[in-house]
Amino acid sequence: MEAVAKALHPDSKEKRYHQDEIIKISKQLLVQVLELPFDSKSRKMTELLKTFDGLDITKYANIVSQKLKINQDIYYYDNEHKNYYRGLQVRYQDESENDKQEIKTIRDADFEVIPQIDILVVESIYEGNKISHAFAIANKQALTGLKFCPHCNSKAFDPKDKNYSRDYEKHIIKCENNEGKIVKQVKLDYIQKPFVPHIMQNKTYQYLLANGRQHEFKPTQYFITYDLET
Repeated sequence: MEAVAKALHPDSKEKRYHQDEIIKISKQLLVQVLELPFDSKSRKMTELLKTFDGLDITKYANIVSQKLKINQDIYYYDNEHKNYYRGLQVRYQDESENDKQEIKTIRDADFEVIPQIDILVVESIYEGNKISHAFAIANKQALTGLKFCPHCNSKAFDPKDKNYSRDYEKHIIKCENNEGKIVKQVKLDYIQKPFVPHIMQNKTYQYLLANGRQHEFKPTQYFITYDLET
């Protein structure tokens, strides 16, 4: 939880967080995530931390997002290709979102801004056991070498690509108009076409049908021979 606490409370010109402050905040977040029946400053919390091994990222990633109302991008390191990559993307799901959609007119101020944090998970082996270490990422663009969209924080572009400027500008304009949301659109053909794969996927039958000669089509006949021994 220290990585999450650090990501939610980054250092700035006005405020720099010391390690003891981050630990204090992480204890409070742990109580919230696990719904512990005692306070983060209690003696029970001290006893718990003596045997606490941390949270399994695969089991608690969604729980952390829901309890803390945050979005998470979790990154890993690829030893084979020697680069960092986003291996898990967790989004907070608002249970009242459906109710909000039923309201036709809602002011922009009514929508809560969900914090976005970036976490790096590094795995190591200690005494035959795999251990995961989590770190808060201060600059994911410097870590991955990619340029991320400032609106959706999801789409990434490689500045070394020859079409980088064109694709990046095109995406951010479209993404800004969609308010950072992924909008899926179904593009239909201008002329409606029937779903007849036995015709459309057979060029010979297509040709004969287009010329009114489909009666000349003679499909290849196959036979199966069985060799039975009794």
